[in-house]
Amino acid sequence: KNISHKRVNGEVKPFIINNPSVLSSQKDAVYQFHVQKTLYGLEKFPIDYPLKASFKFLLSGRVKQRDIDNIEKFIGDSLEKAEIIKRDSLIYVKEKVEKRLGIKGFYEIIIIELEKLENSKVKEMENQITEIDEDLIKFIKLLNLENPFES
Repeated sequence: KNISHKRVNGEVKPFIINNPSVLSSQKDAVYQFHVQKTLYGLEKFPIDYPLKASFKFLLSGRVKQRDIDNIEKFIGDSLEKAEIIKRDSLIYVKEKVEKRLGIKGFYEIIIIELEKLENSKVKEMENQITEIDEDLIKFIKLLNLENPFES
């Protein structure tokens, strides 16, 4: 992504320009998602409840040298753009993310598993934390940071 600027009501404001190859890849991903949506049933989409997601990246080339952090963001954006999920913020838990060497002769493959998060888990995650692990408190003190639980 690149940041550019444009004038809005006399003010210069920044905006993001996606790289053309990223946009092309996203269009391909959206098309693939649409094909799969038709197989699962279009009435099931977009998903509007909290999810647990797992990603498996089957990569071509050298696995050790591939950074998958940005690919995860790309997947979330593509799932939203393809209307698989209503918002990518609905992914509450990334349970498993792994990268492996893919099948020889194939392009890279990403296997995505989405699972509805149980209501009890959603409530647990949306509740405010009321206590911190003792080891974390020690670490906060070591860094001389303010401890919100000290009082």
